[in-house]
Amino acid sequence: MERKDEEYKAALTGRKIPILTLDNKWHKLFTQTEPSPSISVLEVKLNELLKRQGKLNTESKDIRKLKKKLMNDIVALRDEAEQNGSSKLEKKLMDSSRLVNECNEKLGAYEDELRDLPKEIDRTNYELMLETMAVCYEKISANTQEIEEIAEWIKQVRVELKKKVVRKQEKEQLNHALYSYMHDIFGAQVIEIFDLKYNPEEHRPKPPLKKAEKAEGREAEENKIT
Repeated sequence: MERKDEEYKAALTGRKIPILTLDNKWHKLFTQTEPSPSISVLEVKLNELLKRQGKLNTESKDIRKLKKKLMNDIVALRDEAEQNGSSKLEKKLMDSSRLVNECNEKLGAYEDELRDLPKEIDRTNYELMLETMAVCYEKISANTQEIEEIAEWIKQVRVELKKKVVRKQEKEQLNHALYSYMHDIFGAQVIEIFDLKYNPEEHRPKPPLKKAEKAEGREAEENKIT
């Protein structure tokens, strides 16, 4: 495919490209042609990015639930510590606070990664689209060339077939004329002696046909040969 990447970007501006590996129609493309090594690599990469995004979203949700529970525990522990101050309660309070901080750190890291992941997914999906188009374009071009070659072959065969049909009709007319003359000159008994295997009715030349009938006749002869 000879187009530049910039041309594709301009053509695709404002258009939402579906995630290819999640599209069943994209997978069906490769029941018609083989994927290139680049497509296989990009497919794996894109699926891994999507899997990572799903995992981070699920874990972020779980961490928020845990953080909420810890915050509720901290409020309850503070109230209890104010009434019954003890080292045991202080330790629980410190442990809960530490876990909240760890939750905040993880959520911060996950949010940073989740902020960058969509861009990486779109970029990989875009590269996969270009590779897919290149492979399909190459296949279509090869098929088109073969189609044109076959069409040219059919054209030549049809010309030759028409010549053969005309030649066949000429030979049939000649045979019929020869048989008729011989029959008139020598008679049926003489012809039977020489065992001429010729059925004049079967090979009798047909009367001139109209244009449409000629076309039908040629088609019938072609069908017999094919």
